[in-house]
Amino acid sequence: MLFVPFGINSFTLLSQAQIIITSKDMFSDEGHYYKMYSNFVQQHSSDDTFEEVDASEYIGSEGGDQVWDFREGPEDEEIQFDYINPNEIDTNVEFEGATIAERATFKSSDVQKSLFLDMKKGVGRYVYGFHDPAVDEETPSVVFSGRLLDFPAVIKYEDEWKASTSYEIKVKSLGLVVPTKLVYESSMKVDAHGIAILPNFGFHDCLRINELVKYDQFVKIPGLGDDWMNAGSVYVRNYYWLSKDMGIVAQITSTQDTAPIPEDFTAATAIWRQFENNHGESNNSVEPVEGLEINYDPKGSRVLLSWEKAENAVAYLIQYNDNFSKNDWKDLKETSGNFALDSISSEKQRFYRVISLE
Repeated sequence: MLFVPFGINSFTLLSQAQIIITSKDMFSDEGHYYKMYSNFVQQHSSDDTFEEVDASEYIGSEGGDQVWDFREGPEDEEIQFDYINPNEIDTNVEFEGATIAERATFKSSDVQKSLFLDMKKGVGRYVYGFHDPAVDEETPSVVFSGRLLDFPAVIKYEDEWKASTSYEIKVKSLGLVVPTKLVYESSMKVDAHGIAILPNFGFHDCLRINELVKYDQFVKIPGLGDDWMNAGSVYVRNYYWLSKDMGIVAQITSTQDTAPIPEDFTAATAIWRQFENNHGESNNSVEPVEGLEINYDPKGSRVLLSWEKAENAVAYLIQYNDNFSKNDWKDLKETSGNFALDSISSEKQRFYRVISLE
């Protein structure tokens, strides 16, 4: 017989300077908003206007104990990001699975564009597609071929992850409407930590995420058949700075190129700096584990424990006890995943507990 109680505990695993970002630090509730300054001005067409900015004084380098000063920078545009019910956006398609929409409003032109999201507990932020009339006024709603996990539920220094999806749009070129498919591949790594100084906000501990994005482009040329033709690839590099209860506090985007963008690029097409939000302080205490399941090896020599990932948990400590009358718990394994194997006969009695770690 296996008896499975649930437990909760907290341990400090990292130094104070290396903060941990969780889903609760991001924006995902209706009524949330934040504002950013930028040089990126959105027009009513796909012709986005910007003046390249020298990013060398902002980016910094890999590693810790850095200070990034974002108090001064371009203010050509103010962008407000509102988190609203997806039904508030008039779309001609369904973004199945999306529970919240992020609507960006550009103050200079009142142009709006939106992302359709779901913040899945213990997993992170899924993106299902976007709505942007500047891309195509006739079909502004674009659904991704598969949901994209851009920010995991727990983000800490030296983490790395990849994400990919694809989507189709129509591009007007030389009087033709060209069906275009973009295959999006993102590689992210948390390569630096330190302090970000922001307009109106003072300074905050932060993590820096270094992202390289690759777009593989395919087109269907009218009159040349229905097969997709390879139109080449372009690369973009983004840097994001994330802080507790503030989400993305700054972002820098490089120019595009047909080769991977170097990490020390200097020419940026856009810089965003957060100067206002209504997020408030969140509860970052770890939640107890739920949904624990136990499966037996057909040979009867092992058991597999699995559970649902808990909110704000960085790792899990699995313990066992062969005599429940004695408080003699032994460590089986510590893991950041949500499963563990134990070599034990299915005929033997053993008790398990899984503890969420902070």
